[in-house]
Amino acid sequence: MAKPFAGRSFLGTFALVFLAIAALFAADMFLAKTERAESRVEAARLFGQGRILMQRGEHAEAIGRIKDALAIGRGNRDYLRTLAQAQFAAGKTADAESTLTELLQSDSTDGLASLITGRVLVKEGRFAEAVTYYRRAIYGRWNEDAAGNRLRARFELIDLLAQRNSKEELLAELLPAQDQSPRDLKTQSRLGRLFLLAGAPARAADVFRGILHDAPASADAYAGLGGAEFERGNYRAAQRDFQTMLRLAPGDQAAWRRLDICNELLMLDPTTRGLGPVERFARSLKLVELTLGETSQCIGQNPSAELQGLLDEAAKALKAHVSAAHQSEVSEANLDLAEQLWQARKKECKSPPAADSPLALVLARLAQ
Repeated sequence: MAKPFAGRSFLGTFALVFLAIAALFAADMFLAKTERAESRVEAARLFGQGRILMQRGEHAEAIGRIKDALAIGRGNRDYLRTLAQAQFAAGKTADAESTLTELLQSDSTDGLASLITGRVLVKEGRFAEAVTYYRRAIYGRWNEDAAGNRLRARFELIDLLAQRNSKEELLAELLPAQDQSPRDLKTQSRLGRLFLLAGAPARAADVFRGILHDAPASADAYAGLGGAEFERGNYRAAQRDFQTMLRLAPGDQAAWRRLDICNELLMLDPTTRGLGPVERFARSLKLVELTLGETSQCIGQNPSAELQGLLDEAAKALKAHVSAAHQSEVSEANLDLAEQLWQARKKECKSPPAADSPLALVLARLAQ
């Protein structure tokens, strides 16, 4: 009769042991969970301190706090990105690159990590590589405000290309940026001026006309449109735009300078429509006179035989008496002489002419 009692005693003891083990396991899990929660809180506290130090500009101290947070929250991507930003701000570009490499090896689509990498590479003078990472940032993954962050990354790349005078690449980035950008006056004005830098004055003119449709009294838009028309060689239109701009903002000295250049160009240009033979002849002589004067000022003591011959021919042309019947014929000869003399000046003078010189612009137009 004792055996059934012994069996029940064993089962009871087993049940108690099992319950004790379960209780210990539950307690252990609870303690582990509590410890992890406390660790996360401590890591977040240290990370928050690091962010505050960064805002104060104390980047070296911030690096220490963020590393302490990472020692607890290993592999936290937000912490790693912020650490890279702090290292970059502290001038520790090699450390920042190492941190970013770790991030990108585990996720090559990380938009923010790619953007920071681009900035690091620019700082190191590795521009071609930087452009690659900026483009990865533009098409990468962002945790929040993806469209806004991608557009900001694109504009950062655009500014870099503008500084580097990379016109073809700049235009390639501006075209999608134009479609994605907000329609506010500031952004559109920026786009217009960037199109000018990219060598696309027709697109710039369209942007500025769009601004004037919405803000017809915008002096900046008239200045931009004048600049675009000037670059296209539409000097009469540029003159009108600068005149309108100066009625709205009469104190702008740069616009006065551009208007003066337009006025000089229009007074010199022998290809202007409606000119009679007398005026065209007078302008051809004026171009010979100005070209001779500028060339004589910059050549050395011993000009080449070719240049000396052109100088003599120009001096002779200025003294020649030409009858009205031959003025049209001589006008063409004068213009050809001015162009030849200008080309010789480019070869033999050390100092180049000013880029916005009315004489240089008119002669360049004649050479087209």
